[in-house]
Amino acid sequence: MTRGNLMAFTNTLSTSWQIFKTSAKVLGSRKELAVFPILSGLSSLLVLIGMVALGVLLLPATTGDSVPPLFYPVFAVGYFVLTYVVTFWQAALISQANIALEGGDPSVASGISAAAQRGGRLLPWVLITGVVSWIISAIEDRVPFIGRFLEVAWRVVSFQVLPTIVLENRGAIDAVKKTKETLKNAWGQNVVGVVGLNFFTAMLSLPGIGLIYLGMAANMAAVTAGFAALGGLWILVASIIGAALTGIFQTALYRFTVDGQVPGPFAGVDLRQALKTR
Repeated sequence: MTRGNLMAFTNTLSTSWQIFKTSAKVLGSRKELAVFPILSGLSSLLVLIGMVALGVLLLPATTGDSVPPLFYPVFAVGYFVLTYVVTFWQAALISQANIALEGGDPSVASGISAAAQRGGRLLPWVLITGVVSWIISAIEDRVPFIGRFLEVAWRVVSFQVLPTIVLENRGAIDAVKKTKETLKNAWGQNVVGVVGLNFFTAMLSLPGIGLIYLGMAANMAAVTAGFAALGGLWILVASIIGAALTGIFQTALYRFTVDGQVPGPFAGVDLRQALKTR
């Protein structure tokens, strides 16, 4: 690695860390923002339970490797319902993260109201992102390397679409077109914020994984169960925090790309590094 590349990597890591710390500071001052990922998880769990129950009722028992004709339609409907639920709560989070970044007073009720008002506009985006994610997943099953690359690329490309839908009340296609123009004018070799924030939030889960590993190493049923429960709880909390931090940064980056100004709490972060220009 050349000295120039090393400096670029160091700057990238530093910017990612600043983004992580600043997002965490916003979350620390506005803890209600963490409620949306919790509600998303609970809602998703209910949908999954409903899917299983519906499958048991509608799909007849089969023998061998045969698949009931209704399996794929039921699975597809359940998949898109689950995607819609996750997107709905993410939209609610973004609406209130925007208020928090502007110095206002966010609330769970206001977030639910904002997402509900845009419920119809969210549906086409859910269909688009659901189909694309499904295709990428199928590719990843066959060619893992290409699939992972496409997954990261899609995450980068789609990162600003939902904030555009929520905060500008645009339709999905219109939001995609606007985001495309934004990426044309502000696209670099990588999107530091997306990848870097995911890296640091993933680090939050490491202690939980360590607890699970220690429990398995103990080779005692009671100890294993206890450590596994603690580790699982840790990972769950880390996932909630990570989802909230992502929503906060997603909104901050949107405000920067639209207004050309860094939102107040992110004043010390060079967001130009998060979305480098050509």
